[in-house]
Amino acid sequence: MFKRIHSIKFRLIASTLLCVATVTLVSNFYLFNYLNKIIDEKSLRIQRMYLSTMQTQMNDYINSLTSLAVLCASDRAIEQATRPGQDITSFTLKAQEQLNSYLTVCPVASYVNKLIAFNEEGLMIHARSLQNGYTTDVSTILSLPLYQQAKEMDPRSPYVAAISPSLQGNRDTLAILCPIPSQNGQSATCFIYIETQLELFSNLLTPYLGAYNIFLTDPDGNVLSPYRSSLPEFSELVPDSSGMARYQGRLYQIDDAPLDLAGLELHSCYRVDLLEENGVHLLYTLFVVLLTSLLLGVLLAVIVSAYIARPIRRLNDRIRRITKNDFSFDPAIESSQDELGEIGHTVNEMTMSIKHLLRETEEMYIRRKNIEIELLQSQVNPHFLYNTLDTIRWMAVIQQCPGIASTVNSLVNLLKNLAKGTQDKIPLGEELDLLNDYIAIQNVRYVETFTFVNQIPAELLGLRIIKLTLQPLVENAIFHGIEPTGECGTITLSGRLEGEDLVLTVEDDGAGIPPDKLAALLTTPRRKNRSSLNGMGVANVHKRLQLTYGKSYGLTVESELGKYTRVHIRLPKEE
Repeated sequence: MFKRIHSIKFRLIASTLLCVATVTLVSNFYLFNYLNKIIDEKSLRIQRMYLSTMQTQMNDYINSLTSLAVLCASDRAIEQATRPGQDITSFTLKAQEQLNSYLTVCPVASYVNKLIAFNEEGLMIHARSLQNGYTTDVSTILSLPLYQQAKEMDPRSPYVAAISPSLQGNRDTLAILCPIPSQNGQSATCFIYIETQLELFSNLLTPYLGAYNIFLTDPDGNVLSPYRSSLPEFSELVPDSSGMARYQGRLYQIDDAPLDLAGLELHSCYRVDLLEENGVHLLYTLFVVLLTSLLLGVLLAVIVSAYIARPIRRLNDRIRRITKNDFSFDPAIESSQDELGEIGHTVNEMTMSIKHLLRETEEMYIRRKNIEIELLQSQVNPHFLYNTLDTIRWMAVIQQCPGIASTVNSLVNLLKNLAKGTQDKIPLGEELDLLNDYIAIQNVRYVETFTFVNQIPAELLGLRIIKLTLQPLVENAIFHGIEPTGECGTITLSGRLEGEDLVLTVEDDGAGIPPDKLAALLTTPRRKNRSSLNGMGVANVHKRLQLTYGKSYGLTVESELGKYTRVHIRLPKEE
């Protein structure tokens, strides 16, 4: 099971499903938010458009009513009929005809309960409206707050209006009281009274109640038209400066449109977060889309993985056979015409190359075995060489030739250490012993040619360095520094600690190195000198140190032609 989880097929299917699920969720949530925003903006725009339309139409109704009142108040026959203190019988019929004619042409006449011309003495002329006139109508009008407003209003105002109880019931109506101007300029005592049913507005708003929630209120905020029962009480909705009101965790947009009469005002109440509340439908839709996408993704992934996995299995089987030393040619792994087929072709070429290399290796092994047999037959035992040199040393001692004995002893020590290899790390003290053996031999060859000075502190002798690090540098100082001058020179070896690094310095006062050769000294190995102990030059020492310790270690060389050459060896401090 664990192996299947880590297979390419499983990873391909899983990655495909993850990509499909991620893209589907992100795109659907983005699309929902984007469409939700557009729908909210469109709904709000339509809401305000209908609110503005209702405002315009209701103001037209109000203008029709106020125009009716003003026309009646300015009519000469009506003014003469209601003038107190004279015989008005001859004007009454004419005034009633005028009231009837004005009411007939009024667009909202079907909602007018009463159209009355009267004076304060009790004279009343009633038009043919929805309700009949009664003798108590004038006294009822005089007791209304509307009448007191008319008596106290600015003379320049043509009328007053208010929501008032009906003269023949308790139902609220829209009442308009318009003074009839007197001829002598005294305060008005005659009036036109118009009473209109509020159904004039309610019938207009009813079709928009469910979808757009448009309703009418009086100056006190009381709702005068049908109100949607699912909405909170309008008095409990307190909008902010942007018209947004929050109630019981729900958000509402409230827009206002004042009318031109009686402090009436239209309102629309729109639930802003209604779409967000219907998130269950969204989640269901997202689930269906996601499930469909995942099914398609699984189908696609299975098809693609089968197309890819089959050649990979063939390659895997072929590689397993190779591990079991089956290097035969397999044309099946090259059958697919794609990159996997190219890989199969490369694997076949590799197996053929391995087969050829194995054949060559076997032949080389046979040849090497024959050569080793020949070498064993001609090999000189190194212990025989050491014993022979030791015999020569004792002969020199017996014959009282200490110089020969010392030189042979130094040569034996050097040969033994060379035979052990040069990659071991030894204490600096042992490295100096090897160097002293080499210098002892060179002092015999170059009599009074150079002087060696060792200035390394005793506390550094226990630190470890790679064997034969110093000898090639001293050898280089002898052959290329001191010997070319033809004069006696000095080779100085010193050492110090710099932080966690050991720095050794080999300095000579010989010929120096030309600048062009100095630049290539550490990168270009010199031709092997026949007089060299092991043929290991400065460049080889530098390379050995960097391979062992890293690029930050190795050699640095300073030289001035004809004066000196100074080689610094930087090594990590090792106890």
